[in-house]
Amino acid sequence: MHTRRKNVYAAEFFAALFCCFALSVFSSINPASAQPETPLDQLFTIRAIVVDETARSSSRARQIALLKAEEEAYGKLLRKITQLEDRAFLPALSVQERQALISGLEIVEEQTSSRRYVATMNVRFEPSRVSAFLANYSVPHVLGTGRPILVLHAHKRGLTTLLWQHDEIINQARNQVDWVNRIRGYQFARGEISERLALSASEVNELQTDPALSVGAANGLESAVLISSRVSHKTDGSRHLEFRYIATDSGVAGEDSVLFSGGQESAALVAMYDQILEVIDGAWRERLLVDTGSQGELEVLVPSTDLESFAEVESRLAKVTLVQSYTIGMIGLPISQIRLNYTGRADQLGLALRFEGLDLKPYGAGFIMELRQ
Repeated sequence: MHTRRKNVYAAEFFAALFCCFALSVFSSINPASAQPETPLDQLFTIRAIVVDETARSSSRARQIALLKAEEEAYGKLLRKITQLEDRAFLPALSVQERQALISGLEIVEEQTSSRRYVATMNVRFEPSRVSAFLANYSVPHVLGTGRPILVLHAHKRGLTTLLWQHDEIINQARNQVDWVNRIRGYQFARGEISERLALSASEVNELQTDPALSVGAANGLESAVLISSRVSHKTDGSRHLEFRYIATDSGVAGEDSVLFSGGQESAALVAMYDQILEVIDGAWRERLLVDTGSQGELEVLVPSTDLESFAEVESRLAKVTLVQSYTIGMIGLPISQIRLNYTGRADQLGLALRFEGLDLKPYGAGFIMELRQ
């Protein structure tokens, strides 16, 4: 449980931040480019924001659209990198305060007329500014993304169960879900013959993970989320979407039902997808959360009975985003020593290490870090 306190210096914080980055965000608007991105750039970029505004002039419509894109992107960024319960500690931001966190906009596509502006754009946030803002309110956030995961969904409507077949209602629902701006990368199977032979609709309905993992492996993925849903008709005449799901890597599982909104099956499917993705993302965010206002240093012992296992520890350690650097203080048999410099709290470091298959355990007066068996 984190202790929160209201920060009375919020106004001063944003005044300083905005002065440091006083260039208007509108001067940073550029066409989409092929410049390479760092992992942090990818994490702090919100993609495919679609705007469509009409005003007395195209320039005014464009101005309104850009402001709405920034606001929508800010909300999606918070949902991507922070936990739901922590967002209540953040204040509502003014336009200037929000723009102080943005490093630029990329126009992917745009169309204008005399009074209308339509565009698709990406909004880039500056990681250091966002981290400083969240630390100011003691709100932890992630500094790395979760591994991609395959989505396998079997849906029963009447006597028909759909898995690999094309279905207009399901496609319509999926097109309304934001799969892109998530902490994890959600992918769908290609529907090739080999995949259809490896996994049946009944196996998805039964949430059988082994065949699902084989389809995931065929797509270059180590994990999958299985979703089983069906349309249910109640005695009062209402219709519900009942569903169950499980993620193979985290063990996150659940079941629920959604009432058809306005009688629309597609709306119920959208609500189902959003609920499942938020639960799965939330579980992974919990592993990756970082209190950026804290830093530490820790000396750990590492078993080094052979070069291969020690190299594997180093390989996994390099993937832990909380570890800013490490120094090998001593190499020997059967034990070596490493000094870790990390961001966040010690318990967050332990979670991040376990996420990469490294166990941090008490050992005498200190700690030992070893490969998870």
